Amino acid sequence: MEDRLIGRRQWLAASLAAAATAALPRGARAAASYATGPVTLVVPFSAGGQFDSIARQVARPLSADLGQQVIIENIGGAGGNIAASKVARARPDGQTLLMYGGNIAIARSMYRKLDYDPQEDLLPVSRISIAPHVVMASSKLGIQTFAQLRDRLKQGAQMSYGSPGVGTSMHLTFEIIKDHFGLDIVHIPYKGGANVMTDLVGGQIELGLIAVGPALEFIRNGKVVPIGVTSKARSPALPDVPAFSELGMPDLDAGSWAGLSVPKGTPAAVVSRLNAAVAAAVRTPELHKLFADQGFVATAGTPAEMRQFALQEARRYDPIIRKLALQN
Repeated sequence: MEDRLIGRRQWLAASLAAAATAALPRGARAAASYATGPVTLVVPFSAGGQFDSIARQVARPLSADLGQQVIIENIGGAGGNIAASKVARARPDGQTLLMYGGNIAIARSMYRKLDYDPQEDLLPVSRISIAPHVVMASSKLGIQTFAQLRDRLKQGAQMSYGSPGVGTSMHLTFEIIKDHFGLDIVHIPYKGGANVMTDLVGGQIELGLIAVGPALEFIRNGKVVPIGVTSKARSPALPDVPAFSELGMPDLDAGSWAGLSVPKGTPAAVVSRLNAAVAAAVRTPELHKLFADQGFVATAGTPAEMRQFALQEARRYDPIIRKLALQN
């Protein structure tokens, strides 16, 4: 008797679910059930970095929402373009996603030959997070503010700054700052933000620019001095540090950001389903706290808003890339 009751309940539940699904519009039905197996989220850098951390944190709520495991695949190389090219050529069914950021948005400016178009072959889904960059001085330099830095340079001081590499948003942002204020500071490229911080703490370089998150520990321990953040408003993680909009660059709003994209041709209903899943993920208190602890701000929005933001990034950095002759 009990077995018959259990069987009837299961049949009734299945019938109700089928009826509810059948009542949905065709596009919504496809979107609700599109993921038929594990979803691959391609990260265009090696494991352990900032992008990888964001991907792994957002993969958990996405897996729960989509009802399928989201698997991280790290594919480094060529400034993220190897991974982006692979996703652009993937089947447009929503099963292969790309962590899209500023490096890919500016790829057409940085590389003469690409086998994909970052704006046309990848459809934006939503932004996920953003973190401003922070300009820091070595504590050995003995300055506390951007004004003091400018005075020291006017007096003839020779200085260098480190960034995580040529063509990164940190490098390009610092060059925009230099260009705006007419500063003479030598660029020293490193292979990552950790290397920048090692030499900045040691005094081998006078200045550094990396994302806020990885710099927080060094700032809080007093090993480096933050003198400005590159967002339009102050960073919640560094509320006492002025934004460059307060220091004479009202239009500067730069940072390290991450979003989600899919191959061109992915059905609109699937893009909408993924967009809703990202929006739900970034609203969770757990993800907000995880991001805040690392200096990120959780953000989301429409695909159109992400596309516009990516185009703005390309327009912001293209002039300085051309001026520095960085195109490969």
